[in-house]
Amino acid sequence: MSSARVVQRAANEVSKGRALRRTTLAFVSAAVLVSTLVWGTSVAAAGSPPYGIKPKPKQSQYDVVTEVAIANVGRFVRRRPSLNSQGFKQLDFYTPDHEALQTYRIITTKRVVGHVTYRWVKRTKRRKRHRVRVIHWVLWDHIAVPGRPNGQTGWVLSSWLGVPKISHTLIVVSRETYTMHVYRSGKLIFTAPVGVGNITGEYGTTPTGTPAGHYWIAEAFPSSDPFYGPWAFGTTDYATDTDFPDGSIVGIHGTDDPGIIPGDVSHGCIRMKDPDILKLKKLVGIGTAVWIE
Repeated sequence: MSSARVVQRAANEVSKGRALRRTTLAFVSAAVLVSTLVWGTSVAAAGSPPYGIKPKPKQSQYDVVTEVAIANVGRFVRRRPSLNSQGFKQLDFYTPDHEALQTYRIITTKRVVGHVTYRWVKRTKRRKRHRVRVIHWVLWDHIAVPGRPNGQTGWVLSSWLGVPKISHTLIVVSRETYTMHVYRSGKLIFTAPVGVGNITGEYGTTPTGTPAGHYWIAEAFPSSDPFYGPWAFGTTDYATDTDFPDGSIVGIHGTDDPGIIPGDVSHGCIRMKDPDILKLKKLVGIGTAVWIE
């Protein structure tokens, strides 16, 4: 056989091999595409992710974390995170009725430049003696401050507060539906009818009511007065009625007249039936967030 034929035959074999590989590759690609489409359709129909991976659950708006702390020193809360800023309210050690230690809700923590110093670095072979600028950082807490008017916030040095207490529980009170819902890590764990403050001014010339907003439980104690039921909580909400000696703190307590619940039945406090307040006692505590809507 001539050398030309040998070369031609070898070229034909290479061409056939290439064509076979192309055909095989096309067939495999088509099979993968078809199987992918079939698998995707079955997954969509089943509504489950691949390989048994569970989707990340959507975070509930009621999944909140509350941090509260007591005061270590009686310093003034500042308008801004600076010791040169104006102080508008002094940190208190006790609640207005002296039933418990006063707590402050920590909104956020910020690192701020405290002061700047300079130091001299010794002379080395590569560089002459030179001065280095040293920044000293301090931590400031942005806190919610209980008192009138509701909703005050300010800044304090983190060292002015004690170790924070963390709560994953939330109380939501609806003034429109007269209901209370309690959530823990976003899951509903308790519900009950309630009585709230009358906002029409029926109980006197001064309009009364339970102000809306985000607050927290500041105190909890047993009650010996049947009017308040067997247990009572004090919140950091202050009612519009100022006739009470404790500054008209909005409380959550029982009642000796369960027939009036639900409804507009108080000057500002949230009233519950005695069995319900005893159930609530086991679920919440100091630092639990209270949202009044």
